[in-house]
Amino acid sequence: MLKQEKLKLLETNLKLKQQGEQIIRYIKELKASEFFKTKVLSIASHDLRTPFASMDMLLQMEDLSLMTKSELQQVFEALGQQVTLSKNMLNEVLLWAESQLRDNLENKETFSILEQINTILSLFEHNLNRKNMLIKNTVPAHLEMYMSRDIFCFVIRNIMSNAIKFCHTGGIIRIGIAESERDAFRIFIENQGDEIYESTISNLNNRNSWEYKKIANHTGTGLGVSLCKDLLQRVGGSLKFENSTADVLRVYISLPLAYDDQVSSDEVTE
Repeated sequence: MLKQEKLKLLETNLKLKQQGEQIIRYIKELKASEFFKTKVLSIASHDLRTPFASMDMLLQMEDLSLMTKSELQQVFEALGQQVTLSKNMLNEVLLWAESQLRDNLENKETFSILEQINTILSLFEHNLNRKNMLIKNTVPAHLEMYMSRDIFCFVIRNIMSNAIKFCHTGGIIRIGIAESERDAFRIFIENQGDEIYESTISNLNNRNSWEYKKIANHTGTGLGVSLCKDLLQRVGGSLKFENSTADVLRVYISLPLAYDDQVSSDEVTE
């Protein structure tokens, strides 16, 4: 009887130890989540104020008529850019906030990957033409997704925006399928640009992406990519950065897959 009681006590202690370790993990996850949310709100609250401050300064000027047409044009162009950036950030934060309020993202639907990517590319047509860039899109036409269309477009749009921003003038941006499995696959987006240090790649993959701005001294907050990571994690996906070659940065976007059975694995593999 003593042996049986001792065994029961050992089993109970083991369960308590496992529960204690699980509670510690939950606490760490909660702290990390709280830090991420605080950082998001801090960045958003700061950047969303920028166009209002500019407009306030403009309205407080004693006499706008003293400014030349050229000066006014420069002021309004800069203000327009600030408003566009703030509007995009507001949309991103609102979508992310909506996902945080749900245990499950229920607005799933089936859609063509290629059609959505082409729609997103049309948004960047002006920037692509201005920098004389070439897009090479090899995503198969039959591939379909079953997930939130908003989250998919959010992620692709953010990664494409960064690819265009950091790609050399006259460079090539490639989009395609890196590898495929029955229930998951990876989209890649790569651009020709300056080589990124391995330490920076490591920070992009293992930390919040706003660290990238501090190290590489780039403009922007890095908030968009950080939100992409968080949203992808909520739908079972992930984001990975790597230097494909010295001057090519490749971003892998892992997503759940739903596609036509007639599409063979050879057709969706790079």
